[in-house]
Amino acid sequence: MNDHDTEKMSGLLVSSGFSSVDSVEDADVVLLNTCSIREKAVHKVFSELGRLREIKANRANRSMFIGVTGCLAQHEKEKIFKRAPCVDLVMGTAAIQQLPKLVADAVSGVGRVIDTNFYPDNHLFPSVIIQRRPTAKALVTIIEGCNHACTYCVVPTTRGAERHRPVADVLAEVRSLVEQGFCEVELLGQNVNSYQGGCTFAELLFRVTEIEGLEWIRFTTSHPMDFTQDLARAIVTIPKIAPFLHLPIQSGSDKILRRMGRKYTSQEYLERIGYLGEQRDKMCLSTDFIVGFPGETDEDFEATMSVLERVRFDASFSFIYSPRPSTSALRLPDDLPENVKHERLTRLQARQAELTFQSHRREVGNILPVRIESHGPTELGHWLARTAQWRNVHLENNENRQLPFGRLVDARITGAGPHWLRAEVV
Repeated sequence: MNDHDTEKMSGLLVSSGFSSVDSVEDADVVLLNTCSIREKAVHKVFSELGRLREIKANRANRSMFIGVTGCLAQHEKEKIFKRAPCVDLVMGTAAIQQLPKLVADAVSGVGRVIDTNFYPDNHLFPSVIIQRRPTAKALVTIIEGCNHACTYCVVPTTRGAERHRPVADVLAEVRSLVEQGFCEVELLGQNVNSYQGGCTFAELLFRVTEIEGLEWIRFTTSHPMDFTQDLARAIVTIPKIAPFLHLPIQSGSDKILRRMGRKYTSQEYLERIGYLGEQRDKMCLSTDFIVGFPGETDEDFEATMSVLERVRFDASFSFIYSPRPSTSALRLPDDLPENVKHERLTRLQARQAELTFQSHRREVGNILPVRIESHGPTELGHWLARTAQWRNVHLENNENRQLPFGRLVDARITGAGPHWLRAEVV
């Protein structure tokens, strides 16, 4: 989502007469598009601002204007100016279309500028302005915000309530992307499967798949509460939908799930996975885990490990609970020792690494279509590609021919590691 917001901001700046440069040292305007979902991301932002402060201070003949945008800007607002006096501009998540004016004001010398207002139509961003990165997959926003109230999450505060793009706008953008040469799109939303822009999300998928020239459709991120049987049926019956599903569970303990405000039990989560039926074995399934949530006991953590073993996720993203400002979870006593949290996270990640490696090894010997994601070989001599299941592929091109960027080629999987597959062009 942040990557795509950056593409939107780049397009706005280019439309205003700016051009991108290769290094910060050559820039007149530097924007940090930020995340604040975990404390570590916030620390990275202020560390980078410290580096930019030094560069800005040493610019003898040219000014540098520094802006902070995105979720941290929306949440911290004027506090950013106090903590990082080098910042000239703060812009929230819903004010993206105000960027040209804000930059113009900052450059004109009116002083620090800030806009963290919520503009109700910010999700209706004109797609023709987007300055897309040279990637093999195009990103398409279909929904902004989230109506759930997970106790640990800042998204409702930083992104607001759900706003849905009209289905006609989504389809028009995807058709335009195909005309530009993209064969793969990823539909985006903080809670993508709650889409109601004139049809359900399952119905939207069926309509997107009718677009000629489109090969793979992806989407992220889904909430289990909105994962319906109709959506599962669409996933397993539409050939163009890539067989990859990211469905965050967060914890295997019903007590912790209640404390998180997730509104489902571990058994209900497993039932939703069951909607996929026999096709589950053909899919790559990933999830999120939060370890060390306030009140998590040994028994609660073992329940999480039990779900991991039962589902045998192909991949997962796991983190230690990070207290976030203005979230209701801050009222919960967080007295679990840090070393225990780290021990649990290490154990979970080690087991997940084994499961991922096993999943990768099952592909060895298979011939799979893979999409080329590099314009040439890396320093190690292989091309970068990706399977429909979202697995990284290091592709050997023994004939040393130019492979078609963004296109599918058949590859025989010859080896596997914990984070990649090795393959050769067939």
